[in-house]
Amino acid sequence: MFLSYLKFWWRSKNEHGVHSPFVFDLVTKCFYERTNYKAYQHLAKQDSKSKFLYRLGAYFKFDRSFIPDTIDLNHKHALALETTCIPFKTIEALVNGEHSISKTASLIYLNSDTLEPHSMKRLIAHCHRDSVIIIKSIRETQTQFKQWNQLKAFAEISVSIDAFYWGLLFLRTEQLKEHFTIRL
Repeated sequence: MFLSYLKFWWRSKNEHGVHSPFVFDLVTKCFYERTNYKAYQHLAKQDSKSKFLYRLGAYFKFDRSFIPDTIDLNHKHALALETTCIPFKTIEALVNGEHSISKTASLIYLNSDTLEPHSMKRLIAHCHRDSVIIIKSIRETQTQFKQWNQLKAFAEISVSIDAFYWGLLFLRTEQLKEHFTIRL
């Protein structure tokens, strides 16, 4: 894992290496935002991952987040501070559910328990174009990293961001396909 992180660090960039206005704003106003939000009082002091999820929800101002039943409770709590969280068991249940993911922009949180590569194509086809799919622990195993690389290669994905622990996928139709490796 340490060697993997060193390789990531060598290839990654910060806001100075980003030429996409959308990603530059995301990095400077969300990823690297150092405001001490009032909501941080409700999060563990050293929990930078939960704070990142809160900032992501605050930056995009999503009305709702779709979260798996198996989500880390700290992450669920962080997302619930900014958005309405709707739990799901599988990607199929999410796609076929009564809460249509195609109607409004949403944050869709996936982890290794819910990441089903054969269902991801359907999920992406049903997502609203301004939704964000965030995937936890994309480098935890070789299999997960391989899945991440397959997902970011989908034609519908225009922007992907590898932040070592997190992977973010965007379906922005107005932007050319581009992949970023960003340090948090």
